[in-house]
Amino acid sequence: MKINNGQIAGLIIVLGSLGLIIYQATKSESTVTFYTPAEVYANPIKFDGKLFRVSGLVMAGTKQWNAEKNELNFKMTDLEGHNFFVQYKGIPPDLFKEGQGVVVEGRLINNPDINQKDKLITANLLMVKHSEVYDTKKDHKQMKEAKLLDSILKDQNIPSQQTSASK
Repeated sequence: MKINNGQIAGLIIVLGSLGLIIYQATKSESTVTFYTPAEVYANPIKFDGKLFRVSGLVMAGTKQWNAEKNELNFKMTDLEGHNFFVQYKGIPPDLFKEGQGVVVEGRLINNPDINQKDKLITANLLMVKHSEVYDTKKDHKQMKEAKLLDSILKDQNIPSQQTSASK
């Protein structure tokens, strides 16, 4: 079987396209890497303008929420001297609060003030970790109270929806 010039050109185009797709897939920001605050501080130039994730604690007294603009500003720390100012546009997660652990996905912005120690991150995603503690005593107590209330209401022929609407 003899290969002609058209087949060679087609093969080159297919292989070139495949190579370009593989290159773009590995260079894209579809996968975001997690770094520690110390890694970001060690080489901030590497992170300037690049998308990454970093975690820390929301520092007390630093949360500033502007409801009209849906903007949240806060300071995050790893308790080892690596602090970040975080600017987030959007509605924060329900569990977001000061003293809470948070994972921030965003871009490091080069601060024009070189005397500023804290790094600035513009975040596009905030993730908050909820408590892993399950308090069965409290939950069982509430369940028992609800069952007791239901049984009382049934004995008196009162629909339970009336009492919940009046509360």
